[in-house]
Amino acid sequence: MSPPFDPISKIIPPREARRIKVRVLRAWTVPSFGNADVPNSMELILVDENSTKIQATIRKQLIHKFKDHLLEGSCYKMSYFAVVSNQGSYRATKHEFKLIFLFRTTVTTIPDDIIPKSCFSIYPFEDILQMSQDHDYLVDVIGLLTLVGEEKNYDRDGKTVKMVVVELSSQKMMLRCALFGEYVDQLNDFLASGYVEQPVVIVQLAKIKLFRGQPGLQNVMKATKIYFNPDLSEVIDF
Repeated sequence: MSPPFDPISKIIPPREARRIKVRVLRAWTVPSFGNADVPNSMELILVDENSTKIQATIRKQLIHKFKDHLLEGSCYKMSYFAVVSNQGSYRATKHEFKLIFLFRTTVTTIPDDIIPKSCFSIYPFEDILQMSQDHDYLVDVIGLLTLVGEEKNYDRDGKTVKMVVVELSSQKMMLRCALFGEYVDQLNDFLASGYVEQPVVIVQLAKIKLFRGQPGLQNVMKATKIYFNPDLSEVIDF
């Protein structure tokens, strides 16, 4: 008989022989500093059947071993990880710890399970608007797209990238969100599709930043995902 799976909520160091059953909610590659064509790591957000999330990191030496076997949205059995403290100013989950893939980590695809297909941690506008400093955790927000600003060019790290500021509204509160690069292209593609009413937008894994003393959002390159009018229960509830 197979050993039971470990709930994500109970994952603590130092034991490596963890056995989890999860869905990959989000997967992205972090480019190396100074060379966007070379990956530095692959990041995953994993969720279990209890809707508990944890971040996992695949370091660059092992990306080739796992990348083709991990698809966003699919379910897996996984075992053997290093468990380390979840630190830094771009933490993607509230879990105290995160997982590090090892050479002996095993990943096995399993049929679609009861594990949630979506699991957002929606952050209230009111809480964001009361913040007086940058936030260490990435957040998910939902709101109506009520205003699209003028597209501009922005110089960053010696490169020129596109930038646009949009406004999201919820319960008479407004939140600014700065989009850069490929996220401007995604916005333009949606607007060009001919949708005319105020769409519902979910911004997943955004960074809370202060703009001239006022809190707002900005995308995190590769990590953030934007949904326009998604067919999800969160939109119906909103």
